[in-house]
Amino acid sequence: MMKRLLTAICLIGIASTIAIANGETIELGPASVSMDLESLGFYSIETGSVTSIEHKDPDFIYEIIPANIQVGETYGAVQVEVHKMSTTEPLDDPISGKHQENGLEHCIERSNLLTGGKDIQTESYEIDGRQGLIATIDEEGQEPQYIVAYSPDKEDGSGSIVCIVASRLPWEETEKLFRSIRTEVA
Repeated sequence: MMKRLLTAICLIGIASTIAIANGETIELGPASVSMDLESLGFYSIETGSVTSIEHKDPDFIYEIIPANIQVGETYGAVQVEVHKMSTTEPLDDPISGKHQENGLEHCIERSNLLTGGKDIQTESYEIDGRQGLIATIDEEGQEPQYIVAYSPDKEDGSGSIVCIVASRLPWEETEKLFRSIRTEVA
């Protein structure tokens, strides 16, 4: 009986070690974003400086906490931003103004991850068990850029934290990466 218990504890420990070895956790302000990067080969992570921005209409302050992930020789192959708003804001409802975009689309447009004014297609996408969205950006002859956005603290359609992950990797690698994302809020 004691041997079985000890064996079970050892197996749990080994499984936990394997799970930790396959995931890389990036601490970005109020959120810890974990994802499987090892399947991509050599990679390095560089976190950037926090930027505070004043948002108008509605008025609030938000911080952008970024990280760049180099995969092989490609700097910025994967990028992560956490947006921390000083107030809880609606993320599912259309924002009045020029466009009929929702809060998550607005965060993508305000991020430093979106390149140029290229053709952007968005659709609903589940990430880390949460309803978010995915944007596909046509890069004119190159591999498209993929960006997911979701809120790990969203309740009743509103949240104060938005996580945005962009990938310039081929879709097969990007999809595995997006499906491996796990987020914890501090």
